[in-house]
Amino acid sequence: MRKTTKTLRAMGYAAPIALTFALAAPVAMGYESGDNLWSAKREKTVWVTRYDGECWKSTAGPTDLSPYCKSPVITVRPQFEFNKFSIEDVVNKGEIAKIDEYVEQLKATPEKELVTVVGHTDAKGSDEYNLELGRRRAEAVRDYIIARGYPAENVAPPESRGKSELLPDVDPFAVAQRRVDLIKKAL
Repeated sequence: MRKTTKTLRAMGYAAPIALTFALAAPVAMGYESGDNLWSAKREKTVWVTRYDGECWKSTAGPTDLSPYCKSPVITVRPQFEFNKFSIEDVVNKGEIAKIDEYVEQLKATPEKELVTVVGHTDAKGSDEYNLELGRRRAEAVRDYIIARGYPAENVAPPESRGKSELLPDVDPFAVAQRRVDLIKKAL
């Protein structure tokens, strides 16, 4: 072992090997923490990451994180009938009730959010067709949110990913792929 370490050190591998062991140590020790902490000079600083439900905060505070320090994607996913895009064509009607609830929460709180509505399709059809279909689905949900009383200026123009962001571990042609996601951002 000693000869191998000397050889690796001589070849310039000492720093990468040390870094590998340093990074692996918490995993080897079984370290898991529910808190994602980072060091900062300012106490009330919060960083929100793009990962679902993940929030990084200063080790010095805060203890009462903003509601925006939760997942930016609202887990409301109305799923549409094949080749359809109107609210009446949503197959899981309970999701419409969740949208209603979300809009009521938005209207009841003083903090305002910019809501982006993103449409998706299953894998069937051309890219061009699916981008347009996804946009129409997003537009239908966007119009619905505005009709429920949320200000139009707080709802971004509809977006579409077509079939480019299929849900993993779901059949690419399943109804679950024909969905709309709501993404929130504090204003």
